[in-house]
Amino acid sequence: MKPSNLQELRDSGWTSRTVKEEIRSNFLARLASDETLYPGIVGYEDTVIPEINLALISGHDMLFLGEKGQAKSRLMRSLVQFLDEEIPFIDIPEAPVRDDPYKPISKAGRDCVRDRAPQDVPIGWWHRDDRYAERLAPGTKFADIIGEIDPAKLVGGVSMSTEEALHFGLIPRMHRGIFAMNELPELDELVQVGLFNILEERDVQIRGYPVTFDLDLMILFSANPATYNRSGKVISQLKDRIGSLVQ
Repeated sequence: MKPSNLQELRDSGWTSRTVKEEIRSNFLARLASDETLYPGIVGYEDTVIPEINLALISGHDMLFLGEKGQAKSRLMRSLVQFLDEEIPFIDIPEAPVRDDPYKPISKAGRDCVRDRAPQDVPIGWWHRDDRYAERLAPGTKFADIIGEIDPAKLVGGVSMSTEEALHFGLIPRMHRGIFAMNELPELDELVQVGLFNILEERDVQIRGYPVTFDLDLMILFSANPATYNRSGKVISQLKDRIGSLVQ
Protein backbone atom coordinates (compact mmCIF):
# COMPACT_ATOMS: atom_id res chain seq x y z
CA MET A 1 0.00 0.00 0.00
CA LYS A 2 1.25 3.46 -0.91
CA PRO A 3 1.29 6.10 1.84
CA SER A 4 -1.95 8.12 1.89
CA ASN A 5 -0.93 10.83 4.36
CA LEU A 6 2.19 12.75 5.33
CA GLN A 7 2.89 10.67 8.44
CA GLU A 8 2.83 7.43 6.45
CA LEU A 9 5.06 9.01 3.79
CA ARG A 10 7.64 9.99 6.40
CA ASP A 11 7.51 6.52 7.94
CA SER A 12 8.05 4.94 4.51
CA GLY A 13 11.48 6.58 4.15
CA TRP A 14 10.62 8.36 0.89
CA THR A 15 13.09 11.15 0.10
CA SER A 16 12.53 14.25 -1.98
CA ARG A 17 14.55 14.94 -5.15
CA THR A 18 14.42 17.63 -7.81
CA VAL A 19 13.23 16.65 -11.29
CA LYS A 20 16.73 16.84 -12.70
CA GLU A 21 18.21 14.78 -9.85
CA GLU A 22 15.48 12.22 -10.41
CA ILE A 23 16.12 12.06 -14.17
CA ARG A 24 19.90 11.90 -13.73
CA SER A 25 19.70 9.06 -11.20
CA ASN A 26 17.27 6.99 -13.25
CA PHE A 27 19.21 7.66 -16.45
CA LEU A 28 22.49 6.48 -14.89
CA ALA A 29 20.76 3.35 -13.58
CA ARG A 30 19.43 2.61 -17.09
CA LEU A 31 22.88 3.27 -18.57
CA ALA A 32 24.52 0.87 -16.10
CA SER A 33 21.97 -1.85 -16.87
CA ASP A 34 22.90 -1.77 -20.58
CA GLU A 35 19.25 -1.40 -21.62
CA THR A 36 18.25 0.53 -24.73
CA LEU A 37 18.10 4.18 -23.73
CA TYR A 38 15.77 5.48 -26.43
CA PRO A 39 13.63 2.68 -27.92
CA GLY A 40 12.53 3.34 -31.47
CA ILE A 41 15.14 6.04 -32.16
CA VAL A 42 17.51 4.92 -34.94
CA GLY A 43 20.48 6.64 -36.58
CA TYR A 44 21.48 9.11 -33.88
CA GLU A 45 23.83 6.85 -31.89
CA ASP A 46 26.97 8.87 -32.69
CA THR A 47 25.62 12.41 -32.69
CA VAL A 48 22.33 13.37 -31.07
CA ILE A 49 22.09 10.70 -28.36
CA PRO A 50 25.52 11.42 -26.79
CA GLU A 51 24.56 15.11 -26.59
CA ILE A 52 21.29 14.27 -24.82
CA ASN A 53 23.09 11.92 -22.43
CA LEU A 54 25.59 14.60 -21.42
CA ALA A 55 22.79 17.14 -20.92
CA LEU A 56 20.86 14.74 -18.66
CA ILE A 57 23.94 14.05 -16.56
CA SER A 58 24.64 17.79 -16.35
CA GLY A 59 21.07 18.67 -15.38
CA HIS A 60 20.56 21.04 -18.32
CA ASP A 61 17.47 22.38 -19.99
CA MET A 62 17.73 21.54 -23.72
CA LEU A 63 17.01 22.92 -27.16
CA PHE A 64 16.48 20.35 -29.93
CA LEU A 65 17.50 21.92 -33.24
CA GLY A 66 16.59 20.14 -36.47
CA GLU A 67 14.49 20.05 -39.60
CA LYS A 68 10.91 18.79 -39.68
CA GLY A 69 10.63 15.03 -39.33
CA GLN A 70 13.87 14.54 -37.41
CA ALA A 71 12.14 13.13 -34.30
CA LYS A 72 12.64 16.20 -32.09
CA SER A 73 9.25 15.83 -30.39
CA ARG A 74 9.63 12.08 -30.05
CA LEU A 75 12.99 12.49 -28.35
CA MET A 76 11.61 15.11 -25.96
CA ARG A 77 8.68 12.89 -25.03
CA SER A 78 11.01 9.93 -24.49
CA LEU A 79 12.65 11.67 -21.52
CA VAL A 80 9.53 10.91 -19.45
CA GLN A 81 10.86 7.35 -19.06
CA PHE A 82 13.64 8.65 -16.78
CA LEU A 83 11.18 10.08 -14.25
CA ASP A 84 10.17 8.01 -11.22
CA GLU A 85 7.10 5.93 -11.97
CA GLU A 86 5.08 7.87 -9.38
CA ILE A 87 5.77 10.68 -6.94
CA PRO A 88 3.71 11.86 -3.95
CA PHE A 89 2.03 15.26 -3.73
CA ILE A 90 -0.19 17.15 -1.28
CA ASP A 91 -3.65 16.17 -2.50
CA ILE A 92 -5.86 19.18 -1.74
CA PRO A 93 -8.18 20.82 -4.33
CA GLU A 94 -7.18 24.41 -3.49
CA ALA A 95 -3.47 23.90 -4.33
CA PRO A 96 -2.60 25.29 -7.81
CA VAL A 97 0.35 22.89 -8.19
CA ARG A 98 1.21 19.36 -7.09
CA ASP A 99 3.36 20.30 -4.14
CA ASP A 100 6.24 18.24 -2.82
CA PRO A 101 4.98 17.11 0.61
CA TYR A 102 8.33 18.00 2.16
CA LYS A 103 8.85 21.30 0.31
CA PRO A 104 5.50 22.85 -0.71
CA ILE A 105 5.83 26.03 -2.77
CA SER A 106 2.19 27.16 -2.91
CA LYS A 107 0.51 29.03 -0.06
CA ALA A 108 -2.23 26.40 0.08
CA GLY A 109 0.33 23.61 0.37
CA ARG A 110 2.35 25.40 3.05
CA ASP A 111 -0.79 26.22 5.05
CA CYS A 112 -1.93 22.60 4.85
CA VAL A 113 1.34 21.24 6.24
CA ARG A 114 1.51 23.96 8.89
CA ASP A 115 -2.08 23.78 10.12
CA ARG A 116 -2.79 20.06 10.02
CA ALA A 117 -1.33 17.10 11.86
CA PRO A 118 0.86 14.92 9.58
CA GLN A 119 -1.73 12.13 9.56
CA ASP A 120 -4.32 14.65 8.29
CA VAL A 121 -2.29 15.89 5.30
CA PRO A 122 -3.62 13.84 2.35
CA ILE A 123 -1.11 12.43 -0.13
CA GLY A 124 -1.85 11.57 -3.76
CA TRP A 125 0.42 9.95 -6.36
CA TRP A 126 1.34 11.49 -9.71
CA HIS A 127 2.28 9.12 -12.55
CA ARG A 128 5.20 10.03 -14.77
CA ASP A 129 3.06 9.92 -17.94
CA ASP A 130 1.12 12.91 -16.57
CA ARG A 131 4.23 14.89 -15.66
CA TYR A 132 4.95 15.99 -19.25
CA ALA A 133 3.25 18.80 -21.15
CA GLU A 134 4.10 20.45 -24.43
CA ARG A 135 2.86 23.44 -26.34
CA LEU A 136 3.20 24.67 -29.93
CA ALA A 137 4.55 28.23 -29.94
CA PRO A 138 2.42 29.90 -32.66
CA GLY A 139 -0.57 31.55 -31.03
CA THR A 140 0.63 30.87 -27.49
CA LYS A 141 -0.09 33.72 -25.07
CA PHE A 142 1.49 34.64 -21.76
CA ALA A 143 -1.64 33.54 -19.90
CA ASP A 144 -1.52 30.10 -21.54
CA ILE A 145 1.83 29.02 -20.18
CA ILE A 146 2.66 31.46 -17.37
CA GLY A 147 -0.69 32.66 -16.01
CA GLU A 148 -3.06 35.58 -15.58
CA ILE A 149 -5.03 37.39 -12.89
CA ASP A 150 -8.45 35.76 -12.51
CA PRO A 151 -11.23 38.42 -12.62
CA ALA A 152 -13.67 36.11 -10.85
CA LYS A 153 -11.36 35.89 -7.86
CA LEU A 154 -11.03 39.68 -7.75
CA VAL A 155 -14.82 40.00 -7.69
CA GLY A 156 -14.80 37.63 -4.75
CA GLY A 157 -12.67 40.08 -2.80
CA VAL A 158 -9.19 38.64 -3.28
CA SER A 159 -6.37 41.19 -3.51
CA MET A 160 -4.74 41.49 -6.94
CA SER A 161 -1.26 41.32 -5.41
CA THR A 162 -1.69 37.89 -3.82
CA GLU A 163 -1.14 34.39 -5.13
CA GLU A 164 -4.83 33.57 -4.61
CA ALA A 165 -5.81 36.04 -7.36
CA LEU A 166 -3.88 34.19 -10.05
CA HIS A 167 -4.84 31.53 -12.53
CA PHE A 168 -1.69 29.59 -13.36
CA GLY A 169 -0.68 28.47 -16.83
CA LEU A 170 0.94 25.26 -17.99
CA ILE A 171 4.45 25.89 -16.69
CA PRO A 172 3.63 26.49 -13.02
CA ARG A 173 1.19 23.59 -13.15
CA MET A 174 4.01 21.35 -14.41
CA HIS A 175 6.03 22.02 -11.26
CA ARG A 176 8.04 18.81 -10.62
CA GLY A 177 7.66 17.76 -14.26
CA ILE A 178 8.84 18.39 -17.83
CA PHE A 179 7.56 21.18 -20.06
CA ALA A 180 8.35 21.35 -23.79
CA MET A 181 7.87 24.31 -26.15
CA ASN A 182 7.82 23.42 -29.84
CA GLU A 183 8.97 25.90 -32.52
CA LEU A 184 10.53 28.34 -30.06
CA PRO A 185 11.34 31.10 -32.64
CA GLU A 186 7.61 31.53 -33.30
CA LEU A 187 6.96 32.42 -29.67
CA ASP A 188 5.96 36.01 -28.89
CA GLU A 189 8.82 38.01 -27.34
CA LEU A 190 6.79 38.83 -24.23
CA VAL A 191 6.35 35.12 -23.55
CA GLN A 192 10.05 34.54 -24.23
CA VAL A 193 10.85 37.07 -21.50
CA GLY A 194 8.60 35.12 -19.13
CA LEU A 195 10.44 31.91 -20.01
CA PHE A 196 13.79 33.63 -19.47
CA ASN A 197 12.67 34.63 -15.99
CA ILE A 198 11.69 31.04 -15.21
CA LEU A 199 14.97 29.65 -16.54
CA GLU A 200 17.05 32.22 -14.67
CA GLU A 201 15.14 32.78 -11.43
CA ARG A 202 12.64 29.89 -11.39
CA ASP A 203 9.87 32.27 -10.39
CA VAL A 204 6.70 33.70 -11.94
CA GLN A 205 5.75 37.33 -12.54
CA ILE A 206 2.24 38.11 -13.72
CA ARG A 207 1.18 41.67 -14.68
CA GLY A 208 3.93 43.21 -12.60
CA TYR A 209 3.15 41.23 -9.47
CA PRO A 210 6.13 39.07 -8.50
CA VAL A 211 4.92 35.73 -7.15
CA THR A 212 7.97 33.90 -5.94
CA PHE A 213 7.80 30.17 -6.59
CA ASP A 214 10.78 27.86 -6.39
CA LEU A 215 9.64 26.08 -9.53
CA ASP A 216 11.22 22.68 -10.15
CA LEU A 217 11.16 21.91 -13.88
CA MET A 218 13.06 20.55 -16.80
CA ILE A 219 12.28 22.80 -19.78
CA LEU A 220 12.77 21.59 -23.35
CA PHE A 221 12.57 23.51 -26.62
CA SER A 222 12.52 22.59 -30.29
CA ALA A 223 13.33 24.77 -33.29
CA ASN A 224 14.03 24.69 -37.00
CA PRO A 225 17.55 25.96 -37.85
CA ALA A 226 16.23 28.34 -40.52
CA THR A 227 14.13 30.29 -38.02
CA TYR A 228 16.31 29.79 -34.93
CA ASN A 229 19.39 31.32 -36.53
CA ARG A 230 17.52 34.29 -37.99
CA SER A 231 18.34 37.50 -36.15
CA GLY A 232 15.75 38.62 -33.65
CA LYS A 233 13.63 35.47 -33.61
CA VAL A 234 14.82 34.30 -30.19
CA ILE A 235 15.86 36.88 -27.61
CA SER A 236 19.53 36.57 -26.71
CA GLN A 237 18.85 36.41 -22.96
CA LEU A 238 16.76 33.27 -23.43
CA LYS A 239 19.25 31.70 -25.86
CA ASP A 240 22.03 32.13 -23.33
CA ARG A 241 20.12 30.40 -20.51
CA ILE A 242 19.36 27.15 -22.36
CA GLY A 243 21.99 24.76 -21.05
CA SER A 244 22.47 22.36 -24.00
CA LEU A 245 21.92 22.58 -27.75
CA VAL A 246 21.12 19.20 -29.31
CA GLN A 247 21.41 19.02 -33.09
